[in-house]
Amino acid sequence: MPVIITHISLLAVTPIIGFEMADRDTATGVLGLVQAFVNTVDLQDGPEELAHPNALETWLVAHELMQAGQPVSEADLKHAIAVREAIRAVIGANTGGRVYPLDVATLNEAATASRLRARFSADGKARLEPEAGGVAGAMGRVVAAVFSAMADEGWSRLKLCSSPTCRWVFYDGSRNHSSRWCTMATCGNRQKARRFRERARSIA
Repeated sequence: MPVIITHISLLAVTPIIGFEMADRDTATGVLGLVQAFVNTVDLQDGPEELAHPNALETWLVAHELMQAGQPVSEADLKHAIAVREAIRAVIGANTGGRVYPLDVATLNEAATASRLRARFSADGKARLEPEAGGVAGAMGRVVAAVFSAMADEGWSRLKLCSSPTCRWVFYDGSRNHSSRWCTMATCGNRQKARRFRERARSIA
């Protein structure tokens, strides 16, 4: 039966992979993997880590989501980027952002294409594993990481920068979950300067 992501159950899902980014606020474990995948592009400043199929293969292999040597096509790259942006939208919901039907459909289709299945281990815990290989299987592992991350109490701390031109995913480590910007030194100050200019124009 295909996995349809409509809500998060209380089923225990074990972490798939640990990963920490070296820049800005970072998460660990499956939260870190989800954060790292979505942040493979800097929407504001331009660098795109997944610029071509070979780059996608390199990233997926480096993060142990796919074995080396498997073919990666332009269609695979398009699929991966669509999954990435759908996950960005889902993270945006943590701060009131809208998740569009296309985003939901993209993630459900990725789960179906990878043939995600629940696998139980001898200790009674379970994890989602894809039966498909290649990029389809890798995207299934990413979707499974999102599923697992949502069951983590830290999921609500994973946020999008409030700057509409940034939308970088950051981990809000503040006590009251009140952080809005990936960094105050960049996006926070930019938005403050923008509001100041708008106020100045309004009274000119």
